[in-house]
Amino acid sequence: MKIENYYDRIDQYHTGELSDNDSKNFERELNSNEELRNAEELYRLSLNVLDYGVEENLRKDLKNWAAEGKDTSKGGRIISLRSMIFVLSAAASVLLLIFFVAPYFMPQPSSAELFASYYQTPEASNLRGGSVPQNAINAAKKALAEESYADAVEDLAKIPSGDPLYIEAQFYLGHAMIGLNNLPAAKNAFELVAASTEIKFQEKGEWNYLLVCLKADQWNDICEAKLTTIAQDADHSFSAQAKELLKKMK
Repeated sequence: MKIENYYDRIDQYHTGELSDNDSKNFERELNSNEELRNAEELYRLSLNVLDYGVEENLRKDLKNWAAEGKDTSKGGRIISLRSMIFVLSAAASVLLLIFFVAPYFMPQPSSAELFASYYQTPEASNLRGGSVPQNAINAAKKALAEESYADAVEDLAKIPSGDPLYIEAQFYLGHAMIGLNNLPAAKNAFELVAASTEIKFQEKGEWNYLLVCLKADQWNDICEAKLTTIAQDADHSFSAQAKELLKKMK
């Protein structure tokens, strides 16, 4: 992995320099590009390290060295340069130690933290006009985007179980129930979607079902087996995320 290949985009994303469209494209790529995710994690970790004062101390030292360089002879500048190299080398050693040793001592992320890392709300886009069920879906998507979860549930309740849009409605219902912190209902909705033959939503249902089990602290051997199956299926939409989640849970 070469983080320098991604650094500019990662830095622009975290500093808010990307346009809304570019930010969304970057976030979508994070879901599918494991190398980019690893580079982004290293970037965030480096920010945390710098927050402990390394950056500020080095900045002060550099200012002092610059002042010394102006006020001393050529020999004095050589000594200052040697000091700078020594301190920078020591700082680099500390950073390397943190990067390579810290993962072995850091506590395993909690279920809630893992859920927050992987859960994504659906986008309120690609709305279509038409039938009453479709209008209800559109209204529910809009309500979800506005975090009006109870309104979304009310809209989705208008779609009967025999309707062609019922599975799609259950998918959005699962997200609405997460927003209302009704995890049992969310789990039931995603389980129904996962068991369907709707290509557009079936794999999303499988993934979100497992995330809800994780958030609800209901993880068991069955969940572990399902996650492993997804990770081993290279054609599954969430194979990369499943592999990553398995590593973090060990």
